[in-house]
Amino acid sequence: MGGRGLTHRYPTKVLAELLPTCPQYCGHCTRMDLVGNSTPNVDKHRFTIRPPDRHEAMLDYLRRTPGVRDVVVSGGDVANLPWPRLESFVSALLDIDNVRDVRLASKALMGLPQHWLQDEVRAGMERLATKARERGAHIAIHTHVNAARSVTPLVARAARAMLDTGIRDVRNQGVLLRGVNDSPDALLDLSFALLDEAGIMPYYLYMCDMIPGSEHWRLAVWEAQELQHAIMGYLPGFATPRIVCDVPYVGKRWVHQLAGYDRERGVSYWTKNYRTGLEASDPEALTRQYEYHDPIYTLPEAGRRWWREQGSV
Repeated sequence: MGGRGLTHRYPTKVLAELLPTCPQYCGHCTRMDLVGNSTPNVDKHRFTIRPPDRHEAMLDYLRRTPGVRDVVVSGGDVANLPWPRLESFVSALLDIDNVRDVRLASKALMGLPQHWLQDEVRAGMERLATKARERGAHIAIHTHVNAARSVTPLVARAARAMLDTGIRDVRNQGVLLRGVNDSPDALLDLSFALLDEAGIMPYYLYMCDMIPGSEHWRLAVWEAQELQHAIMGYLPGFATPRIVCDVPYVGKRWVHQLAGYDRERGVSYWTKNYRTGLEASDPEALTRQYEYHDPIYTLPEAGRRWWREQGSV
């Protein structure tokens, strides 16, 4: 839905971007093309329709699309939306019979836990959790913590306050960042801190997207594969985070799901197993191989030389 902020990328799931602002702007943000104001390096896209009209258009689309069961409500960050507006939108989602899972995406659970401890927010979340439970649906909060030291006592209080409202879960979607959490010990420390200290489920660890200004944080696919292997067996299976690569034009793929890999040039090849509306008439959508590129500084000298030659051409 161009300009409306609704992305139907997977067969049964949609992303609803309610607003383009966030209380904490990350340099590795996957939506840096949308969130915040334009910068000299990134010209941001803007929503073209008033927020109330956009939100109603999203709801109308979901009412007309019974194959969707899972809605990620995000932005920006939902913590930047006044609570009555967020509660109204989520309550309307729960009135749609085919919607069974609602996930609220908020890094603010870590960056601004005070927001989630407000009486208005706690009471409202309890109302939503009760409504969801009565109709057999589920609400979860997805937050974004990348290092164990960020799991502060206040973050733990906020997470447990949300769990006490009756929502299904609080889950973490971290990002692999060089120098922050790029070792097995750092990832295990993060996972145990989330699980034991805050009751937050380690869920995903994303490879950092190929976006401007993030190259120094990015890891190669082979490094992510080694990290996934290294952390297996130390955590319960349900709390072992899956390391995923968000491949352009494909979506999330576990790092061992690649179809091919040229380690010397740092190019991995991936396929997809579903179509979206954009690919409905594309006969090669399910056989095409899509590329993801490792940071050039992680390549052997022969690979770096090859890329230099491509640049000169």
